[in-house]
Amino acid sequence: MRVDFDWNQHLSTLLFSVIVTALFVAEIYFGLNWWAEYENNRVIASELKYRQVSTDIVTLRTESDQILAFKEKVDAASSLLDNHIYWTNFLDWLEKNTLSTVTYSGFSGKSDGIYDLTASANTFREVSWQTRAFLADSSVISVNVNEASMQAGDDVTEDAGIAKVNFNLSLKVDPKLFKANLK
Repeated sequence: MRVDFDWNQHLSTLLFSVIVTALFVAEIYFGLNWWAEYENNRVIASELKYRQVSTDIVTLRTESDQILAFKEKVDAASSLLDNHIYWTNFLDWLEKNTLSTVTYSGFSGKSDGIYDLTASANTFREVSWQTRAFLADSSVISVNVNEASMQAGDDVTEDAGIAKVNFNLSLKVDPKLFKANLK
């Protein structure tokens, strides 16, 4: 059996099929071309974002190193302040707990809380009251009067002719008195 193809009769169908096929191929071509461009733009945007994040990471590492160095300095300063000795605390405490008639002429001691004070008062009774005033404070561990003697006043001073009691006082206080800022 032989099949004949009539070109005149089927030419329009053939042309229509070729045009539809060409349009379909062109649509696929332009679609793939657009998709490739879209993906390239996405890759470029991702690379830019990656570079920006990499730059940010380097910047943050530098800043974090600086922050960590600053934190170490703050920790060191905090440690120094925590262990700082506030002599003003002791001197304020001493002033607060000293009778108005007692004066000090000498002081020796360290931050361990043990002190030797050279002082004077008007009477032996005031020396006793001074030791009681110290013992009444909870920061005091012990108070001892090592030596007390009466001495007449000099003619040169304004207390001329008035007898004074000179005494040496050993004082032991809680060293925590120095550590905290009591203000």
